[in-house]
Amino acid sequence: MASYTIDQWLVGMVDFNVPEATIQAILFNNGVTSGTAVATVSERSKDLCLADLYMWLTTSSTATSGEYISDGGWQHQKANKVVVDRAGLRAAALRLYNKWGSEKAEAAKG
Repeated sequence: MASYTIDQWLVGMVDFNVPEATIQAILFNNGVTSGTAVATVSERSKDLCLADLYMWLTTSSTATSGEYISDGGWQHQKANKVVVDRAGLRAAALRLYNKWGSEKAEAAKG
């Protein structure tokens, strides 16, 4: 059975398409190895990675473009996503940073 990785968990925690490079950078910055089983990652590391992801979302573009694909009668459309609650994401990140006494809390205060 394949393990559920920290990479997959982070992407699953938000309803946005997050670039793999962003996930890799967040993991690296927090000293977590990509591909690690999420069950083996400490609560502190998971929380701080998630807080960093929330902060990344607050500074990302406001919308992603939709995509429409059609091929021989087959059609598929991806919806646009808009980050609307930046203050809520920032507040969630701040709570996680404060929980662990992270120096990043000051930046999350905005």
